[in-house]
Amino acid sequence: MSQYDTTKNGIVTRLAGQGFKESKQPFDFDNAASTEYDRAFILNCKSGEMDDESSETICDRFYDFQDWEIQIAFSKSSHNDIITRDDMHRKKDAIIKDLDNPSNWSSFARILKYKRWSVEETDNYYLLTMEIEVQVKYQY
Repeated sequence: MSQYDTTKNGIVTRLAGQGFKESKQPFDFDNAASTEYDRAFILNCKSGEMDDESSETICDRFYDFQDWEIQIAFSKSSHNDIITRDDMHRKKDAIIKDLDNPSNWSSFARILKYKRWSVEETDNYYLLTMEIEVQVKYQY
């Protein structure tokens, strides 16, 4: 299995433990069914960069710092905006707490660090975007 698949499956497992499932939409929720709101996430590996130590020596391994993005849409209506927004923040806090525990990710990553989160409001949903940094080891 590739390092990408190992890392992705590890993050998917952590989010599934929080009650979410991977969306059928690959990039955004613009065309997603409203039934995916509150329950589904979109996961993307955005970039990677070799660590400085690996680039200075020739050895049988190197470490890649990867930026991953998690997007979760939360339904919005005139009747429940405040409740939904508050629930979204509670779920965000639970995800951050789960990702902060090394015993939850040490089987698939060398380091996993929460970086930042943001919320965007659209006509139909709130979009929670979370960014995490994952360091993986490539060995040959």
